[in-house]
Amino acid sequence: MRKMNSQKMASGAAEGISVRPSLREIEALRAMVATGKTTQAARDLGTSQPSVSRAIASLEARLGQPLFMRRNGRLAPTAEALAFEARAAVIFDLLDQLAAPRAGIDAVTTIRFATPPTLANLFLAPILARFIASEPRVRVQVEIGKSTDCLAAVAEGSADLGLVDQTPSHDGVRLEVFRRARPHALLPKRHRLASRPELAIGDLVGERILALSRRFSLRTKLDAAFAAQRAEPLIVAEATTSVFLAEMVRAGLGIAVLNPFPLELRPDKALVFRPLDLKISLETAVVVPARGSLAPAARALANFIRAEQPASPFSTPVK
Repeated sequence: MRKMNSQKMASGAAEGISVRPSLREIEALRAMVATGKTTQAARDLGTSQPSVSRAIASLEARLGQPLFMRRNGRLAPTAEALAFEARAAVIFDLLDQLAAPRAGIDAVTTIRFATPPTLANLFLAPILARFIASEPRVRVQVEIGKSTDCLAAVAEGSADLGLVDQTPSHDGVRLEVFRRARPHALLPKRHRLASRPELAIGDLVGERILALSRRFSLRTKLDAAFAAQRAEPLIVAEATTSVFLAEMVRAGLGIAVLNPFPLELRPDKALVFRPLDLKISLETAVVVPARGSLAPAARALANFIRAEQPASPFSTPVK
């Protein structure tokens, strides 16, 4: 939070500062990520603003890196802060489990889940089947809709967990990223470009393109990449799901540009993925509420999703 150069941070470790953060420091970090203001974080924690500032400064010294940067009057968490906060979430979930009635996950429990259709059909369904087999007293209710609706459902409390394959910001939720991928082109195996191990945007100029609709960040990047080539993409069809785009590729309409996950989990011998040189990381995440802790069953499912990911050459699990 306060400016601290790398020399000063490194000296903290040299002077024997423990690298193990305290619970007070982690609580301050969570409150700051949720609110972006030391005054509000202090109010939520029932402490003073200087106490929150000291806790964050102490944590930065332990970790040897800044955790917040000032933007538009708020303290925005760095990528390191968000990653640390996501790892620390399990601590508070466990504390809540200790305080919860002894039945915990042993009682019949219903988990409400919100997810877009492609993730629901190709990824979540087999994951839930395995999870319920291991936790037979768990029931699930799955609501399928747009990514923005899934975020809103978790933020408003009508869903316990969500899945999204685009990661827009929302003050009411935290995103626990579990998969990353580069954008890929999906094309017929016999297409002239299929013999190349990787494709550039220039290779797609003049090709018929099947694209996600403009509300997806990947589409914005795709349009910008074509503009940088002083070219217009020849978009012949748009859709809001990758499954539909894949069906259009299979029908021979053109080349789709999309996130290979989770389509890669159902390979088609007639189609091939080729990585595309777009500078963007596509993330898939579990959505959890920004404040409070998950119920034991919901946390168990979130951890199961992260731990039980299938291997693939086209995307990388984040564990």
